[in-house]
Amino acid sequence: MESIFDKPIPRLGFGCMRLPEGQDGEYIEEECQQMFDYAMAHGITYFDSAWHYIENQLMIGKCLSKYPRESYVLVGKLFFNDGTINTWEKAEAAFQKELSDARVAYNDLELLHAVGSEEAKERIDRMDAWGFMRSLKESGRVKHIGMSFHGTAELLDRILTEHPELEVIQLQTNYFDHFTNSRHANGGGLDVYDVARKHGKPIIVMEPVKGGNLAQVDQHPEIKALFEAADPSMTPASWALRYAASMEGVMIVLSGMSNMEQMEQNVKLMQEGFQPLTEADKEMLKKAAEIIESKQPVGCTGCRYCVEKGCPAGIRIPQVLKSLNMLHQYQNIRGARMEYYGAISEHRPTECIRCGSCERECPQSLPIRDLIREADDRLYAGPNYDVWANH
Repeated sequence: MESIFDKPIPRLGFGCMRLPEGQDGEYIEEECQQMFDYAMAHGITYFDSAWHYIENQLMIGKCLSKYPRESYVLVGKLFFNDGTINTWEKAEAAFQKELSDARVAYNDLELLHAVGSEEAKERIDRMDAWGFMRSLKESGRVKHIGMSFHGTAELLDRILTEHPELEVIQLQTNYFDHFTNSRHANGGGLDVYDVARKHGKPIIVMEPVKGGNLAQVDQHPEIKALFEAADPSMTPASWALRYAASMEGVMIVLSGMSNMEQMEQNVKLMQEGFQPLTEADKEMLKKAAEIIESKQPVGCTGCRYCVEKGCPAGIRIPQVLKSLNMLHQYQNIRGARMEYYGAISEHRPTECIRCGSCERECPQSLPIRDLIREADDRLYAGPNYDVWANH
């Protein structure tokens, strides 16, 4: 797919939401710098961030400050909502913070973030966020504008018809959602992809490994056998990245890399010897997706939208859901409980007040309130971890 940018861009983009963190939750600056240096040295010059990724752009600014601004592509996102950004003035303040934190005078691309429902569109229409985005481009502080999308094909078709000025669409795209028509593929189905193609919009792929969920699927012997028969040198994550990058109309595939090992593997796959999937490869991934669907009940991608505004009960929802998936996918009660007890060090799901805020923010439309109670029912075994951990 031809780039919209006036500079070469790689097939692989660096999604910066999951940078290396220490046990205290703070970014590890030395490791982050190593990853950014390795990326730049190997032609990975596309960096995806957002205003509300906490401290994220500050670290990006530190790591990229030694490089000429024209040598990389920086992407920002603005999330228009009734609580945080509900006026042009607040949007302006948020955008200026993006630039100042990242130590730049402009962004190469700015996206309307996480558009995924009729309610979101009405909110954006009401504030004329479309007009604000156009004003950023007209002022030269943004080179291009687009949208990250999590909704239905019908909604995307309507938005692109009304707003042809949007130059690119960022979509959740992975083989699991495409081959299974997953009930959690909100914005990630083939029908949504087809709409973007119909309107001729280049596609930026997010969540090609479905928040990391597709990186561990060879724990199932059936899937491991499929992968090894096709190519024993390929990791599960590599299959997922190759699927997304092989699709027509895809301009770039983002990977939320969080350590050097992932960076090195992805660079080797995507930059140094990329091969599009064959029809036999696609048929193999379809079989793998069907197996995964039969075992994975929770389609959480770990995006953390459910807790960004702050769960009133303080529940660590993504970690709780991760523990439930571990239980179902791998039948590893001890590992799932270890994950779960880490999630409830401060608050248990039994403290949920069922306000529904998490479910309104979830791009995957998950029934979060019921799922976290299921996790507690199945994984809580008393307050003393040492007593039951090995049983």
